[in-house]
Amino acid sequence: MKRAIALGGGGARGLAHIGVLKVLEEDGIKFDCIAGTSMGAIIGALYAIDQNAAKLEKTLKEYFFNVMFSKLNMQKMQDETQVSSARSLIRKAREFVKYGSPDSGNSFLSHSMLEEMVNSLLPDIDITDTKIPFICVATDITNGKEKSFSKGPLRKIVLASASIPGVFPPVNIDDIWYTDGAHVNVTPVSAAKLLGADFIIASDVKSKLKTLDALPANSKDIMNRCNFIANYLFYEVLIKEANIVIEPNIKQISWSEFNKFNLMVSEGEKAARAQLLNIRKEINKFNAPVAKCKRFLKHFLKINCLKAAIY
Repeated sequence: MKRAIALGGGGARGLAHIGVLKVLEEDGIKFDCIAGTSMGAIIGALYAIDQNAAKLEKTLKEYFFNVMFSKLNMQKMQDETQVSSARSLIRKAREFVKYGSPDSGNSFLSHSMLEEMVNSLLPDIDITDTKIPFICVATDITNGKEKSFSKGPLRKIVLASASIPGVFPPVNIDDIWYTDGAHVNVTPVSAAKLLGADFIIASDVKSKLKTLDALPANSKDIMNRCNFIANYLFYEVLIKEANIVIEPNIKQISWSEFNKFNLMVSEGEKAARAQLLNIRKEINKFNAPVAKCKRFLKHFLKINCLKAAIY
């Protein structure tokens, strides 16, 4: 059995992956490979390098509170007297993503902040040099297709996967432009399969589909709502390929609320602990002789059907 964990995108909600990894590591559950999208790519890459969830938590906590927050003034979110200022920053970013700006180029922020973060956290190595095989998902904006990177410069690949469109500019890799992988595969279960994984645990931190109390106020909001519904249903189909799905209770958290670091890690821990019994049960079932036999026959028939089709 080749185990993998798929860490999804969700901005600050992705910090819950840290809690998930801590609990699984404490329980002795190890992985043969890791797949990541967006924030899940940053966390997945760090874990693939060191395989140490406690170190991962310490590193990210120090970075977000000492560097990133000071540069974006996100500490203001913690100061009740200046909440309106923080909300104004977030509102401007969201408005840019929705409507764009003729004077602002192709992004609300430059790559410098995100690139500095990625370069500070990750070594300058090829993605193939991580201790645990790692695959990272980005969106090819030239053809609209998913790109799963399993070779190439780690920093640049993770940067591409985490570049929220409109907020950060696209990243050029081998003359192709890439942006946030969450738009094609928010929780990259299928990417983990490309590395040969046959038992996959997914940590799902995407936005949830909320029931509306009233009709959206205007045509743009209605279109955005319908687009979100279509994307959400598509992602729900993709994630069914996972053997286990861990869903931290953080649907109310915004993608930008990095100041809720401790809460997100804690919710990740709670969600993972709640699934431990089920994970052990599914692993035992997967390793049962009957299940192994079924997988062998399925693989045998698939290979022979393929040969028949070729010849």
